[in-house]
Amino acid sequence: MSNLWVSVEELDSYADHEYAYEAVKVASQLLWSMSGRKYGGINTVTEKYVCASRAYRLGASARNYTPELVGGDMYNIPFDEFDDYAELTTDGMSPSTRLRLRGRPVIKIDSVRDRTGKIVDPSNYYLVDHSTLQARSGTAWAPCNIEVTYTYGAPPPASGKAAARVLATEFIKLWSGDDCDLPQRITSVSRQGISYTILDNQDFIADMRTGLYIVDLFLKSANPDKARAKARVFSPDVPRARRHVAKPLSLAPSTLDMVITGKDGGTLDVNIDYINAAFLVTDDTWVPTLKIGNYSGSKTRDLGSGAVSINTITNDISKSVSYKQLADNMAIITTSTAHAFSVGDYVTISGVDATFNGSYYIGDVPTTTTFMFAKVADDIARVATTGTALVTNESRDTLTLSVAYADAYAYAGFVDPGTWDLYAVRGDETVYIASGNLSLRLGTSTTPTYTLDN
Repeated sequence: MSNLWVSVEELDSYADHEYAYEAVKVASQLLWSMSGRKYGGINTVTEKYVCASRAYRLGASARNYTPELVGGDMYNIPFDEFDDYAELTTDGMSPSTRLRLRGRPVIKIDSVRDRTGKIVDPSNYYLVDHSTLQARSGTAWAPCNIEVTYTYGAPPPASGKAAARVLATEFIKLWSGDDCDLPQRITSVSRQGISYTILDNQDFIADMRTGLYIVDLFLKSANPDKARAKARVFSPDVPRARRHVAKPLSLAPSTLDMVITGKDGGTLDVNIDYINAAFLVTDDTWVPTLKIGNYSGSKTRDLGSGAVSINTITNDISKSVSYKQLADNMAIITTSTAHAFSVGDYVTISGVDATFNGSYYIGDVPTTTTFMFAKVADDIARVATTGTALVTNESRDTLTLSVAYADAYAYAGFVDPGTWDLYAVRGDETVYIASGNLSLRLGTSTTPTYTLDN
């Protein structure tokens, strides 16, 4: 069954007509069916889902317990009332931790209320496959005896909405007895004093068309093969995988983003000057410490100072500049030999010209002899030049942040991205330094290799 493709208010001068709602309803239903039942429209509903009580199956008792296998050990878990043991019942894997919603595809879950009417924290659940409400592991809540408000459906395209308005308007005209463009079955013809009627066999209906140009144009583009329903593919040999669309990054993407790959964990080298943390080198009373957390911030872990190491550099790097270029507010400098610069290094350009001279953070290193930094100025074509690019040893000091895979998986989460936060601690003082996104991957991406037989 289809939801409304357009609202009554979108019928313009016919919006207040007595047949307006009925016409929109009929037009939406017909177009949904004739377009292959692909666009069900958008609808928001509130539904209650009731579970069979385990207490009934286990027999009468003041308080019922059910055995559950948790971490290889058996526990007697109280079921009827949630308490400190309830988190053991939500393992995130068993069928009792997920609920398939009736309306699909689900666009978003607006709210969930438990049996007492209390709104469940959204961080305690997530949406899987646009159809299933999944409780997160370790939360003292399960999707049983709840009320869910959610939005579902597939919105029709702009051409479909235009077709629905035209068709609904013609139905209003027809039912009101006015002239309309809907084709009639019987046509009267008078020629040379002879009147007769022609019975139209209306073959266009068999072709799933209406006889209205705008409407049929949409149906031809949306359902050219005249399918009766949306196509589905089933294979007994390939199990259906669960899909979950990850949330967007919590912070703006930057060079401070860390990716944890496989079971080896991950590291990130951060330029100390780039995050204004030079005091960590000059004053050893400050101790850097790293904290990670999940997308919502409901789970965090302080990894301590062991996850941060300070790397000091003793040698300056000075290179001769051979070419300069400026395009799209990015300066591109070419050195005469390999420069060994890194992203985040603080480079000082001198002896080139007034446009390029100055100190900048390196934003990209395309090759071993080129580097780039932001510079707002008019474009300059690549041209030979002379000058010097200097990176001092102080500006090359870095921090290495290390996160184990197990910690990232447990506290940041595998699907949705998490975050890391860097602090400096001295006694009772705590200073915030920097943050970045944190995400997990199964393994490093590989480059396909093709071998040709001799």
